[in-house]
Amino acid sequence: MKLEDQVCSLDLAKKLKELGVKQESYFTWYQGIGGVWYLGDPAESMNNAVEIGHTTAPQFNFVAAFTVAELGEMLPLNHYTMRNQWEQWTPCNDERALPSESAPTEADTRAKMLIYLLENKLINLN
Repeated sequence: MKLEDQVCSLDLAKKLKELGVKQESYFTWYQGIGGVWYLGDPAESMNNAVEIGHTTAPQFNFVAAFTVAELGEMLPLNHYTMRNQWEQWTPCNDERALPSESAPTEADTRAKMLIYLLENKLINLN
């Protein structure tokens, strides 16, 4: 399985950062020369930053690339489960109706669910 399938997409990672989710993850999305984004571990990201002339992290654009497990730790899993049907992951909840959203990977579905819960103030990660 490719790493890109095990972490949330760049767009969802950016949205989670915008919503104030603490940027601590095993992997990061980082921006390189010409605005191209790459996926890697934080040490690799810093090494690449130094190679292209950035000497400090604030000068280099990083976004946490949360894994399925990391997203699962942030979600109230006692209330939400995931269903995999037809290559689409969908959140399920026995207690309250959630919008019907799906994504091609479990990581993206968990990220979408977390975004929904945060935007609607149903959970607070602080």
